[in-house]
Amino acid sequence: MRFFSTLTAGLASLAATVVSAQTLSFGTPQNSTQVIPGEEVLVSVFQGDTNSQFADVAIALGIALCNGACPGTGPDAGLVDVFYSGPFVTTSVPGSSARFQNFTVTVPSFFEAGQNAQVTAALFTLTGAVGIPVLETIAVVLEIV
Repeated sequence: MRFFSTLTAGLASLAATVVSAQTLSFGTPQNSTQVIPGEEVLVSVFQGDTNSQFADVAIALGIALCNGACPGTGPDAGLVDVFYSGPFVTTSVPGSSARFQNFTVTVPSFFEAGQNAQVTAALFTLTGAVGIPVLETIAVVLEIV
């Protein structure tokens, strides 16, 4: 029994290490970036340095109007208006093993000044030698001016 407890703890630790090694982030825009309805916004998605085997399966990005609170990145939060879904085709960051891909989103013209919008990215990756499925989701909130 003790062997299985130790094995389970070890696998959980390994899974946490694998997931944290693939950290996704936005280069642009940053939280509270001010945008205008109808404006095109550059969205740069970065995947940090990794020391594990992985294969990116797909990425999806969406923009949502925040009615009150923004939806966040929980399991019930959707992407809402999906502006890209497909392969994550990255470019290497010079001098690093980090990678990124740029996307462009047009802020919907019906968004009004004083509101907030959320841009969300969800990346599905297979990690490790056995292809552990990992879904990582990040979000950034924009101010409509």
